[in-house]
Amino acid sequence: MNSVIRKELRKNPQILLNTLTSKIQQTEGQFVVKSQLNTISEKLAIESEKLEQRKILSRQIGAAKKANEDSTHLITRVSTISAEINDIKQEITDCVAIIESEIAKNAENYADSPQPLLPMHLRPYTETDSATAFTGNHGELTSCHDTTIDLTMWQSFVRSTDHSTIYHDARWKEIIEGNFKHQLYFLTCSDSDKKIAGLMPLVHLNSRLFGSFTTSMPWFNYGGPLATDLATEESLMQQAAELSKKLGCSHMEIRETRGRTGWQSSQRKISMILPLPDDDSTLDASLGSKLRAQVNKARKNGLRVQFGGIEKLNEFYKVFSHNMRDLGTPVYGKKWFRDILESFPDEAFIAVASLNGTPLAAGFLLGHKDKLEIPWASSIRRTNHLGANMLMYRAILDEAINRGYEFFDFGRSTREAATHRFKKQWGAKEHDLHWHYWTHDGYALPELNPDNPKFKLAIKLWQCMPVAITRMIGPPVARNLP
Repeated sequence: MNSVIRKELRKNPQILLNTLTSKIQQTEGQFVVKSQLNTISEKLAIESEKLEQRKILSRQIGAAKKANEDSTHLITRVSTISAEINDIKQEITDCVAIIESEIAKNAENYADSPQPLLPMHLRPYTETDSATAFTGNHGELTSCHDTTIDLTMWQSFVRSTDHSTIYHDARWKEIIEGNFKHQLYFLTCSDSDKKIAGLMPLVHLNSRLFGSFTTSMPWFNYGGPLATDLATEESLMQQAAELSKKLGCSHMEIRETRGRTGWQSSQRKISMILPLPDDDSTLDASLGSKLRAQVNKARKNGLRVQFGGIEKLNEFYKVFSHNMRDLGTPVYGKKWFRDILESFPDEAFIAVASLNGTPLAAGFLLGHKDKLEIPWASSIRRTNHLGANMLMYRAILDEAINRGYEFFDFGRSTREAATHRFKKQWGAKEHDLHWHYWTHDGYALPELNPDNPKFKLAIKLWQCMPVAITRMIGPPVARNLP
């Protein structure tokens, strides 16, 4: 219940108070609950300030390291603040225990709210969502060059809509167009007051190698329409299909988390999501003895994990580009990752597991609302026996808890593939991804993926190239792979 109370207290404190106290008959018990909730609210405010201080210090540490300046005093301060945050978390846990004790005295009247099992953007539609009809006026299709788009309103809608993802953020426009030279269109629907009621980013990819098509969002697992109701979502889908047809595309691919009727679809991939406990010790207890032994072995081997921003980019890219070569996949340019780190300073960071200063595993992380996600992770295969990857993921989960996230997203997998089994051992649960399509004149669904037999020879040839060569010729190819 701890994470439920945390979230609801930040979102709807009065509703939470009413819900809890209504289940307790005694006035004295209701007073205790109200008092503890007030204390938790105060502690959360202090925790928020401490977290912000830690973010600022972390950025200062990165800048100091980049300038070869001494950052010891900053690191010491971060450690102190982290300890203070842990103390606050414990105080909150103690308050929750008191609330639970009061509720237990009235068990026959209390129906405990279930622990959330999914991030908001993965939760299924309710009957109310399905029945709601959009009554405002749908807006016209708006391109990124149309001055009628208010990016402040766009960002506000993304922040205020529970099931948004970080990939709906308007900041991707500059990153994608600057690195990949593909146009990102902003599609919107507005209500009768001309306020945004729905939006969708749509990228047009066009190359000789792979043809012309649109995707929301390419290179990532999520995207699609973000709206206040299903009717508005459908309007955005239709707008996207009309634009794709106008652009002469062979198909449109919309990457969503929930099913949609009336559209061609594929559920070839799944997301692997782990609900996070409130403290590291609880997480450790939930992991199997075999997994804990692997993590401890990595520690005994002398491996260590560090987190950072741009100062860790070279280490990340060294591991990432090497692993992509081994997989036979063209690598993105380093600037792509640098731009993400600079555009999302509070959401993006890097984890690196190293031995004596040599990076052996690395992950690129993105946080949004209640979830931390790892869209890119790699390790040096010949050193996997040292356990760098295991230690890195264990440290990332600890970091996610310390930063207040409720879920960790291991990324997408194919069922029963090696990556699927790796993620499953951490306790992550499977959730279908629904990718919906429009195709020109009813053409067959596209198969732009490594499992397509026609790419097998190209993959084998790529795996034979020197890493340095793939870093040079990879980015022009990778930019056209969705």
